Amino acid sequence: MIFLQGSEVIFKVALSLLGSHKPLILQHENLETIVDFIKNTLPNLGLVQMEKTINQVFEMDIAKQLQAYEVEYHVLQEELIDSSPLSDNQRMDKLEKTNSSLRKQNLDLLEQLQVANGKIQSLEATIERLLSSESKLKQATLALELERSALLQTVEELQRQAAGLSSREPGHAQSEPTGD
Repeated sequence: MIFLQGSEVIFKVALSLLGSHKPLILQHENLETIVDFIKNTLPNLGLVQMEKTINQVFEMDIAKQLQAYEVEYHVLQEELIDSSPLSDNQRMDKLEKTNSSLRKQNLDLLEQLQVANGKIQSLEATIERLLSSESKLKQATLALELERSALLQTVEELQRQAAGLSSREPGHAQSEPTGD
């Protein structure tokens, strides 16, 4: 799974295991018993539970959740900046850093959008080529079907002619009247 999804999968597995065992974990009263539970109980899960965990990991999309948390973090950070007794210069510095970070995110998203648009254009061109190829193949199929039909007619005609010739051969012919 690490090769397929990268190191992010470790975080996903941890989240899945903790989430699916949340009621059991919350029953413990202190960190030591929780750690003991995680070290001793979770590794001994059954095959069904492990399969369920793996399926959850494959379906989990933490990127959206992390992005939502990032937005929430920035909102909270702005609220702290507004409510904290910072000097104007300190507020300005923090706002400039936040603005710079947002610009970088915006550029990253713009780059991702451009890549996605490039992929869309490439896929649309591929679809057009495939449709054109399909049309050509349909025309070729129709031409081949017409040629096949013509060849079958020719074969039937040749078979009739061959049958007519074989009936005229001396061994096959009926007795012809002689001119006595």
